[in-house]
Amino acid sequence: MESQQVRAIYDFSGEPGTAELSINAGEILTVTRDNVGDGWCEGYNSSGKSGLFPAAYVQHVETSLPAAAVSAVTQQSSGDYWDDDWDDDSEVGQGHSQPTPFASANTQSYQSSQSQLSTGHLISNQISSAGDYNSAPAIHSIIPERNIPNVPKKNNKFSTLIKSGEENFLLGTKIIPVPEDEKIFIEETDDERCKWIATGEPYNCVITSPKKGSKLKGLKSFIVYQLTPTFNNIQVSRRYKHFDWLHERLEEKYCFIAIPPLPDKQISGRYDEQFIEHRRTQLQEFVDYVCRHPVLSRSRVWEHFITCTDEKRWKAGKRQAEKDELLGVNCFNAIQCNDTAFDTIKVEIKIDAFSRFINGLDPVIKNFMATIVDQGKKYQVLYKREFQKVGQAFMSLGHALESDDPGSYRMTKALKLTGDVYNDIGKLYDDQPRFDWEPLADKFHIYRGIITSFPDVISIHKSAVQKRKDCERLVTEHKMEPQEQRELARRTDIIARTLMAEESHFQSERDIHINQAMKNHLTEQIAFYQKIVNKLQEALSAYDG
Repeated sequence: MESQQVRAIYDFSGEPGTAELSINAGEILTVTRDNVGDGWCEGYNSSGKSGLFPAAYVQHVETSLPAAAVSAVTQQSSGDYWDDDWDDDSEVGQGHSQPTPFASANTQSYQSSQSQLSTGHLISNQISSAGDYNSAPAIHSIIPERNIPNVPKKNNKFSTLIKSGEENFLLGTKIIPVPEDEKIFIEETDDERCKWIATGEPYNCVITSPKKGSKLKGLKSFIVYQLTPTFNNIQVSRRYKHFDWLHERLEEKYCFIAIPPLPDKQISGRYDEQFIEHRRTQLQEFVDYVCRHPVLSRSRVWEHFITCTDEKRWKAGKRQAEKDELLGVNCFNAIQCNDTAFDTIKVEIKIDAFSRFINGLDPVIKNFMATIVDQGKKYQVLYKREFQKVGQAFMSLGHALESDDPGSYRMTKALKLTGDVYNDIGKLYDDQPRFDWEPLADKFHIYRGIITSFPDVISIHKSAVQKRKDCERLVTEHKMEPQEQRELARRTDIIARTLMAEESHFQSERDIHINQAMKNHLTEQIAFYQKIVNKLQEALSAYDG
């Protein structure tokens, strides 16, 4: 594909300050090198600007599009997503159709892999065998209808490191001043583990009172959420697009942290009360995780997000965050940790073991999430329908016996009551997922997204280790000074310590909060089945006396 023209089939936003080239769907590009590695091509656009872009985002074309056509497509694709209009609407679609409960759970994570698509097809086949349960929309609403190529992520932390600032940091050629409040501290425990050091008092941030807002006389609508941090109890209003902007900033800044995912944005029925409340709980999961993270919870951009109430200060803080120099690999300059040299072999063994653990956990969590969603829909459609079918059968039997012998009033009344009980049980099944399966899906949606991010974080360390080995070889060949190599090894250890600190945080979060999520789930399940027992006992008592 070298020295040939290609057409972009997807939009791609390059990382600021890197060699990545932003492209728009329909744009014609010229490839100068297609063997860059890791699925990337090098080339330039019609303006002569060159850079790297994902090979899977483009396709070969035999002839060029007319310049006017290219211009039109480009103009249509480029939007002022984050202009300075505080009220500008960015949410897609104005759908008012009935919501598909459960549909938003883990949508972002599901759309990231082919294996999940296969799981979705398996579930769909199971549903099809259950009669009219095949009409339930929720499973297909979270599984993409077409294959999604295995492409580099939009915010690829690994590409940020290897294509821009790796050597600058590892060799210390670019030192960026770090303000005191931006310094990040790591401690080492007696069992040779690394941990983030929390600074300041812990706090929470509560999302309440989501409501519909509009502009342009109702032509554009959006949902506004109220956030109140406990350290000042001052309420701020934010929309989903503000969360989206925040998420991009956190991913861009902290290449060594697995940022929790947001709920999916583009979904029908987003103004239905039930959907709005579910979206609030999903955003609350994201906010809770950030508040508990020792680094993210003290981030300048995060504090600006949860405290700024003034429009002018919001815009100024937004621009400051977007011009932050401590982004990506440069943020390693903010790490304050022990300078003692690591046992490189022991560290590599530990990190390789964690990498294998993450790679093995990823498909298991995908399947687990698919099962949760499947159970929720079965409760609301299949199980509800079956119990109501049983109830109707008892009701029909009661009416039939009553018409033959009016004297059997007590028994026919009991039969009809039994029918009502089974119908009520069906309603219980319809309502139950929001108490057990949905909260469990929301919790694992967070961890599914974090697990998906870890390979990028781990790749940063692997790249640094390879660079260190290359420099060790250069020292033996007398092409590099030993002091330079020792400094590079020290900085490689900084990267290792940050990865190990994030690994420790993930493990502690997993042990505490997944344990609590399972306890809550089983508690709700017990309460649910106890309601069913009570209903059946009510029916049984009607036959006594």
